[in-house]
Amino acid sequence: MPELLIVQTLTDKRAEILGRIRAYEAQIAQAKHDLAHVNATMELFVAPERQRTRYMVSHGFFKKGEIADICVRHLDVDGEMSTRELAERVMAERGLDSSDAALRNSVVFKVVQALRHAKRRKLVRMVEKRKGMCVWAAGDAVTLRVVASSPSTSD
Repeated sequence: MPELLIVQTLTDKRAEILGRIRAYEAQIAQAKHDLAHVNATMELFVAPERQRTRYMVSHGFFKKGEIADICVRHLDVDGEMSTRELAERVMAERGLDSSDAALRNSVVFKVVQALRHAKRRKLVRMVEKRKGMCVWAAGDAVTLRVVASSPSTSD
């Protein structure tokens, strides 16, 4: 009988210690979380010259219809291409730095948006999706884009 009391006491003590360890682990996790936020805030004030624009605002960066025109032209020449390949072609044509990940992602989203609108006008068609990336081809529609020019004077 006394052995049972010792075993019960030790079991209770073990549960108490495990409870304290779990509480300390939770406090450590919270402290690590808080430390990460303090470090990030310090980084903003200590090295502002290292801070870069994380997101590119490209509204108004391209003329209306320019991205779709570039994509359709490349699809006519090169055949099927993925969204990422088309975005790289758009960036190359505009002389943009394709190694800038934030800018590249912004242009990829603009290309997707432009191609979805072009798909409705039958300028392009989506062939398939490969690894989460759309593959596009030239569409069946024939369109003529009229460019405004100065009126010619006849003598």
